[in-house]
Amino acid sequence: MFFCILAATASLAQFFTTMVAFDGTNGANPTSPLIQGTDGNFYGTTFFGGANDYGTVFKMTPGGALTTLHSFHLVDGAF
Repeated sequence: MFFCILAATASLAQFFTTMVAFDGTNGANPTSPLIQGTDGNFYGTTFFGGANDYGTVFKMTPGGALTTLHSFHLVDGAF
């Protein structure tokens, strides 16, 4: 005979902080997970936005400072 005991455990609350707000000029619709580089910064892409509205490649520091590394244009990629 088997007995199962279910016990409720208290879980720690999780809080999320918005690090960057994409406003179109710095990108829009980030759609992929961030990748952390060996320099400690996070790298990602956006689907829209940037200088040409075809998406961007960006770098974000752990403190939330955003740098656009590239704005796509149709000749070098889009979306």
